[in-house]
Amino acid sequence: MGAGPAPEILHRLLNGLAWLVRLRLLPSLMPFSFLIHQVSNRVRWGEHRGGMFVDITGTDACGVPVTHSWHLLAEGDDGPLIPSMACQAIIERCLAARRPVAGARAATTDLELEDYEALFARRAIHTGTRRSDPETATQPLYQRLLGDAWHALPAPLRAMHHLASPQVAAGQADVLRGSGPLARLVAFVVGFPAAGQKVPVQVAFTPGADGECWTRTFAGRSFTSFQSAGRGASAHLLRERFGPLTFDLALLVEGAKLRLVVRRWSLWGVPLPLILAPGGDSYETVIDDRFHFHVEIRHRLIGLIVSYRGWLEIGQRRSTYF
Repeated sequence: MGAGPAPEILHRLLNGLAWLVRLRLLPSLMPFSFLIHQVSNRVRWGEHRGGMFVDITGTDACGVPVTHSWHLLAEGDDGPLIPSMACQAIIERCLAARRPVAGARAATTDLELEDYEALFARRAIHTGTRRSDPETATQPLYQRLLGDAWHALPAPLRAMHHLASPQVAAGQADVLRGSGPLARLVAFVVGFPAAGQKVPVQVAFTPGADGECWTRTFAGRSFTSFQSAGRGASAHLLRERFGPLTFDLALLVEGAKLRLVVRRWSLWGVPLPLILAPGGDSYETVIDDRFHFHVEIRHRLIGLIVSYRGWLEIGQRRSTYF
């Protein structure tokens, strides 16, 4: 189970103070409660997003290891409302003539997850489940990461990411490049495409045991990345590596869109501050029953690096693995 305040620095400071109590260097954090409250309400930078996850690990009837996880994502300022929703759920049950039984007892069945989900649906609060076992281990990368949210994706997106074997997709894209000298340097080093309209695009997807190799070719110029499942603190995130740079991305299903949001990044394995990470609006969607992509890479210090958007159609499947 995991939960914590944001921004991350407050979470780390709270951990440090808790260790001082554990080591008996401080008797209690009660004298600091007012200060902690004031700081947490005034330090407002970071994303307005909260969440939690619960993992349960065990074995099935055949003795096979199985892990089930439930996760929750709350956008905006809806997260802090969740603890009080139990009161609303109980009141709504009473109004529906389903009063709790009187008396002291275990009340574990008085409220179920379905009661909360009905309240979550009225706000920007989303939940989902994942299962990890030998059967799901053979699923395509994106299906494993998305869990039951995979089935909410439009069919063209599922088809593009259902990589049971190597495949090639082709289409067109409009490319816009940043004009600053640093932006041009970064784009040149990574191999991002030159600016242009209706540029021919081909993407070769090569799945393997550890992930997927994506080779994108714009008008004859290629750049490659390797995608895999994140580990440790980046579990359930998509890890994409461009040479020495690695980005851990959250996959967010928003209606007909699959949005990719940078959560962590590193250089040669050394974690870097998220505030310095490149960002931008990047997502996949469906327009006229066709797979469309929109990728924007910009940096707060150097501006736009590259932006490309267009469409792809699966053209052929290859028969060799790397």
